[in-house]
Amino acid sequence: MRFLSATTIHPVSSPALSGYVLVIHDDGTIEDLLPESVVDPTHVEFFEGDLIPGFVNAHCHLELSHLRGSFPEKTGLPDFLNKVVSQRQADPDAVAEAMRFADSEMWENGIMAVGDICNKSDSFSVKADSRIHYHSFVELLAFDPDRAVKALAEGNSLLEQLNQFGLTGSLVPHAPYSVSPALVFLITRQCADAGLPTSIHMLESNDETEFFVQGTGLYRRLYHDMGMAIDFFEPSGKTSLETLLPWFHPMAKTLLVHNTIATEQDVFSAVSQHTNLWWCFCPNANLYIEDRLPDIPQLLRTMPPGRITLGTDSLASNHQLSIWQEMLTILRAYPDISLEAILPWATLNGARYLGLEQTLGSLETGKRPGILHLHQDSIGRII
Repeated sequence: MRFLSATTIHPVSSPALSGYVLVIHDDGTIEDLLPESVVDPTHVEFFEGDLIPGFVNAHCHLELSHLRGSFPEKTGLPDFLNKVVSQRQADPDAVAEAMRFADSEMWENGIMAVGDICNKSDSFSVKADSRIHYHSFVELLAFDPDRAVKALAEGNSLLEQLNQFGLTGSLVPHAPYSVSPALVFLITRQCADAGLPTSIHMLESNDETEFFVQGTGLYRRLYHDMGMAIDFFEPSGKTSLETLLPWFHPMAKTLLVHNTIATEQDVFSAVSQHTNLWWCFCPNANLYIEDRLPDIPQLLRTMPPGRITLGTDSLASNHQLSIWQEMLTILRAYPDISLEAILPWATLNGARYLGLEQTLGSLETGKRPGILHLHQDSIGRII
């Protein structure tokens, strides 16, 4: 047993505590949380600062780790996507090495679980050997509605390969501008039937809104530059979220990722129509690509706090894979938001979204969540 105490202990599932001791088995399983008065002080390891559970990264792209530092910042999402599509191919050994390094970096940064987007099988062996728990989101792209059934079959084939590695996963649509409503329905219905989470990039830029409302702008040019005809596409006159929301299966646990341009009204309308929506902020990627942050204080007026998560996005769009750095960006940009308020976003909410709350996300008896030490804006892993 180890006996750990700190200036403040944050169970996350309950209010912060002072004057308490975490009793931990050697394997990291929590035995108890006791008042200091009932513990022999000679057994206690004391840490200045805070003890918190390990982080959950709800949205990552491990496959893109080899693109770290490859793209200029603040060029906008359409330009970023164009660069990813044209430059993501690389030497397989270099790609694998970059993924192993990124996986190790996330572990050292206190991340215990990751919801990871994958388009290929390249990351499966890295995940199978990792100390981190990965839930892989096999991402499908098929804007042409006639390709929906074929895309679903291809995704399920990749899921079968994933399962052969002993890994868990489910299907996700990429984004409103790259999937048809028919494919969104097929994916979310499958996830609802299986009781598995899904996600979609959503409300990432004003260009996305222009494309759906008017049918013009940089996304139409992006398809033209890639030589892809989209004559079938008719702008809905609504935002991307308003357009696709009716196609989400109501029982599918669906994570909306980024929400960079989301408004209070967007959230209010969405949650009134779909009771199983979750939300993910990736602030450092938003700054890297679009040079802006979501208006989080405004969104909190209507966004259910128990459904908010944090993600890092990829090393193509971020300088590091660190949930703590995402938290710091939010805390510095919005000083009225407290550490206590956003700790669940970084821990327990993500665990609940991925179905891992029995093990991860909070300092509770029987869990093995990882124990992190927060001191003077730095994070260190204890267990």
